[in-house]
Amino acid sequence: MSDGINRRRFLKVLGVTGGGAAALSACGIGPEPTRKLVPYLVSPEDQIPGNATVYASTCRECAAGCGIHVRVREGHAVKIEGNPESPVNRGRLCARGQAALQGLYNPDRLRTPKARTADGQLADITWDEALQRLDEQVRGASEQGIVFLTGHDTGAMDELVDEWLASVGGRRVRYEPFAYEALREGNRLAWGSADVPHYDLAAAKYVLSFGADFLDTWLDPVGFQNAFARARAFEAGRAVNPARLVYVGPRLPVTGMNADEWLAAAPGTEGKLALALAYVIVRDGLSPLPPDADRLRGLLAEYAPAAVGPETGVPADVIERVARDFARSGAPLALAGGMAAHYPNAAGIVAAVNVLNHVAGASGRTLRHGAALPVAAAGRYADMAELTGDLADGAVALLLVRGANPAHTLSGGFIQALDRARFVVSFATTLDETTAAADLVLPDLHPLEQWNDSRPRAGVTALQQPVMQPVFADCRSAGDVLLGLMGRSGGFRAYLEARWREQHARARGAGSFEAYWMAALQHGGVYGEAPTRAARLTVDPAGLRAALDVGIDGPVEQTVCVVFPHPVLHDGRGADKPWLQELPDPVSKIAWHAWVEVHPETAGTWNVVSGDIVLLTSPAGAVRAPVWVTPSVRPGTVAVPTGQGHVASGRYARDRSFNAFTLLADAPTAW
Repeated sequence: MSDGINRRRFLKVLGVTGGGAAALSACGIGPEPTRKLVPYLVSPEDQIPGNATVYASTCRECAAGCGIHVRVREGHAVKIEGNPESPVNRGRLCARGQAALQGLYNPDRLRTPKARTADGQLADITWDEALQRLDEQVRGASEQGIVFLTGHDTGAMDELVDEWLASVGGRRVRYEPFAYEALREGNRLAWGSADVPHYDLAAAKYVLSFGADFLDTWLDPVGFQNAFARARAFEAGRAVNPARLVYVGPRLPVTGMNADEWLAAAPGTEGKLALALAYVIVRDGLSPLPPDADRLRGLLAEYAPAAVGPETGVPADVIERVARDFARSGAPLALAGGMAAHYPNAAGIVAAVNVLNHVAGASGRTLRHGAALPVAAAGRYADMAELTGDLADGAVALLLVRGANPAHTLSGGFIQALDRARFVVSFATTLDETTAAADLVLPDLHPLEQWNDSRPRAGVTALQQPVMQPVFADCRSAGDVLLGLMGRSGGFRAYLEARWREQHARARGAGSFEAYWMAALQHGGVYGEAPTRAARLTVDPAGLRAALDVGIDGPVEQTVCVVFPHPVLHDGRGADKPWLQELPDPVSKIAWHAWVEVHPETAGTWNVVSGDIVLLTSPAGAVRAPVWVTPSVRPGTVAVPTGQGHVASGRYARDRSFNAFTLLADAPTAW
């Protein structure tokens, strides 16, 4: 009994505990609320107390669709790592994926349905009341305009939304703040297709990045990090010289910090620099030229290094040297279309970089068409602008929102138009800015609590499964709600399995469906290779010239402001997670706040130092931002990150710093 506990020891422990609680209260922290301890006497069939269970699923913190392994202890998810079997991320995982746990256990998660009361407040209601109100609104608005606004989604849930809208006569609007529209339009101008090809960074020997921060925020950063690490590594059986990286742009992001050379081109001139490089390659025959290269000679002659150098700020001799090294590397690859390079002529820049890839011989080698990324599902900003106009005109009777927060990322015009909608329904996990303006709020399940799938690239279908019971029992899957409105039984899992039965029927040699389904659950999805295809350059020289000549608004002498996505907070969807808030930016080392990057020369002209507060104004709005003086931005250019400035979204995001989206115009570009 010496190891047991007696009355004296019990009182001693109790006294220490009570004293500690009193000390914390005196410090203003206060004790945690009382919680009940539930004995784990009857555990689930697949759970052994003390032993972790690992489930394969798919990360939904961004659209990349990385495979994940979720470690579960006693019915609670405790750790997320990358799935080594997934061809998307091959076992790696970024900070946003790791922090998904904080979204799951967020204390500010919605727990019950809410409805707008007569005094304008949101009050808790039951699911029966919520579904009745939703059904009434759908029936009343079926002839007057129903719109479902979603984020970037692919897979079964995406298909269900379209089915439901078809049944009620509604329309779909997809909205993603960073939708790669310039990349898609530039590909259409160059190749005749808006598909985004597969960029084989692992096979590249010379990478030219024109504003594409592929190591941090561009397309599939985790997959690109893994591939580029292999291209740079010294391994047995491969060439001694690692791949070379040259970054082109007015600001150095994480990718630029890892580059061998930085060409600080003036904002908006990157496309002309790409054509100057292509001109040198064609003029000197540095690479075997494709048959259709001759028709480009007249266009490229207009962008000789001597003519382009003064405008871009890159000396002509540097252009000549980079062109020679790029073409002679044996495996060149040029990238463009980064979010920070969305100038009015951004689509022309992407098309020009595609011309450079074509004449250098990258197409079909390091640039492969066919294995496309599904960025077309991100939607078009023009559709969002049209929706804003319809809302302002009172033409939308019922607006449903899921996976998008335009009230934070768009200007005040959308918020004013949202007030004109007759009824707004939001499927959400937290009370973000758009949800806070809704008339009916339906608490959705977290991705770690619900079924779904996605198609992150051609040939890959990633499966998402619940790894634990819902943290809050009164939350429901949006898929279950839509199926209930359609009068279908079985729930969203049955709907998902039906889609997978169709996929199984198309698969060859897959065996029984049960074995096919269980294997997908175990491995995290079905992984295959998409066939590649040849691509023909269809660019019109006159059209490309016109696309490049679209200039930056305002006089040249004005300071250009580059707005870029925060490495971990992104467009603001990560701001409600303290792990991400406290993670210092890899370049500025700043946490919990946004900033403005200013070159020392510009800072001297303005007479400011790091820490000073400056007022940044644009035709769209103004913000006050603390200065960070750094040589990693070009003189005459300033840069600010998105991600902060929320007025809702919970205690960790609300009322913190400024919203960089305020500086951006709400009018869509020509492309």
